This record gives sequence, structure tokens and C-alpha cells, in this order.
Amino acid sequence: MKTTPPFSYVLIALLAAGLAAECQAGLWGGKLQMAVVAEQADPAVKLTPPTAENPAYYVAYDAGYIEAGDPIAGEKPPPASAVVQALSNALASQHYLSAPATSAPSLLLVYHWGLLNRDTHQIRDSFRLQPNLKARIALIAPRKYAQRMEEDILDRRQPVSVHIPIIDPTEQNLLQLASDYRYFVIVSAYDYAALTRRETKLLWRVKMSTRSVGAAMAEALPTLLRGGAPYFGRDLADTQYTTEPLVPEGRVEIGTLKVEEFLPPPEIARQLDRNYLDQLMQREQVKFSGERTPDEDAAGDPPPAPPAK
Repeated sequence: MKTTPPFSYVLIALLAAGLAAECQAGLWGGKLQMAVVAEQADPAVKLTPPTAENPAYYVAYDAGYIEAGDPIAGEKPPPASAVVQALSNALASQHYLSAPATSAPSLLLVYHWGLLNRDTHQIRDSFRLQPNLKARIALIAPRKYAQRMEEDILDRRQPVSVHIPIIDPTEQNLLQLASDYRYFVIVSAYDYAALTRRETKLLWRVKMSTRSVGAAMAEALPTLLRGGAPYFGRDLADTQYTTEPLVPEGRVEIGTLKVEEFLPPPEIARQLDRNYLDQLMQREQVKFSGERTPDEDAAGDPPPAPPAK
């Protein structure tokens, strides 16, 4: 059981309340208040950011819309084509380009998008977190904080006479954010060459989210992608809070891009084992939705699929 040092409870509680109020607004003054978690899978490996002279070529797969937790009546997701275009624009702004048939990609991007709510029907356990709560914490907290928050929550559930409150202001703020219903987009970048060998090598992942109150999903998701674009491929120790002018519904620069055109050219697609890739996307879907507890490796990422027979 953890113990709490005798700090000033009142001062820390006030600091936590102030941070929560600042980061929780959702929509304020026409700007979206968003939280970004950007992490590299192995911070010890130096990843070179792409530039205009040396762009990074990718292929991308839409792993599907997620609406998890308690349902909300009248929720209307945007068409997948709008998400595709917004993601393509965001990636291009950071010099990530869709790979043509003549250029071998270095990255395979898998993206998920939708709405993550509290699930009041999942059974509470004193010794492990509900998958829904685990997913909500992971959405807004970097690994170091997520692990500590999970441990603190479980400590508070133990049958003791006096429960010690969580008073760390950063944890308090993150827990408050995790209690919200949140729109989100998650983009995961994998080593493309490794996947052609049926090896799962995550390079980086960015999670962008905002409180669902105050904006329609069709407005929020393109705004999240535009505001989160500068964090693609980065490794941040803490959750980044930022504001972004809201993209009105229907104002995404659609152009002529279609969902099927965002998929890799046939010459590149044939290099991948589609069954292996489908299993990878399904494991991510389960993990991010919090519908049930996924099998995870020690790093918390999806384990590789079994080798082909």
C-alpha cells in the first residue's frame, strides 16, 4: 500500500482544480481545447523527423470507427472520407507523404477515430482495472503517468479503514480528463519493412482527444488532426494541452481524395500479409475501445501474430 507524504493538501487540491478547469473546457471561444499524448515506442532510438527535402513515405489503413462505453443518443460520426482527407492534410503538413507505386514506404500508419465514453456496465474489480477505464486513462496519459494512476486507483480500492486521496496535481487533472466523454483520433506508425516480414515494430503513436461537449464530431476530428499534426513522431514526457480554431463541419478541404485512394497501391499492398495486418488492427481496436482486456506484451503493445504455417 502506498503512503502519501504530508504536503499541503489544500494548495495541491487548488492547483489540480485549476489545471482541470483550464484543460476541460472542450470548446471555448470558438477554439477546441485538446489533449495530445505523443510517444515513441523506444525513446532511446533517435527518429529523424521528415523534411521537405527528405519526406517520409507511408501507407495508411483505417482501422475503423469506435464508439465505446455508454451510448449517446443522436451522435453522428463524420464520413470516413472526411477523416481520410483531414489526416492526409495533417500528415502532409509535417512532410509525411502517401507512397506512390514507385517509392517504397518506410511507415505503415494505422488510425482509429471516434468517441470513448465511460462504461457504467463493466464490473468493478478491486485487483484490476476495468478495460474501459484503462483505455480512458491511456488515451490522455503518457505511459509513466498511466501506470502510476492505475496503481493509485487500485490502492484506493483495497479494503482499508482510511483511503488516502490522490493529491498529485498532474494525476488529479488527468483523472478528471479521463472521466469525460471524449472524441479522439489515434495514429500509430509501424516499421513497414518489418511488417513485410510479419514482425510488429511500433515506432511512434499520437493520441489526440477533446471533451465531446460543445462540438460535433464532424467538427472535432478534423480539428484534432490539424492541431495534433506537429506532434507526429515526437516523444513527449507529459500530456500536451493546446487549443485549435474549430474546423466547421463541411469545411475540410476534400478535393478528390477517396477512402480507397488512401490505401497502398496494389504493388505495395501485395508485399503485406493482409491477415496479419487485420489481426494487428483488431488488437488495437480492442485495446483502444476498452471493450475487453486484450492480450498485451510487457510494453503494452499488441503481440505479433503467430507465424504462417
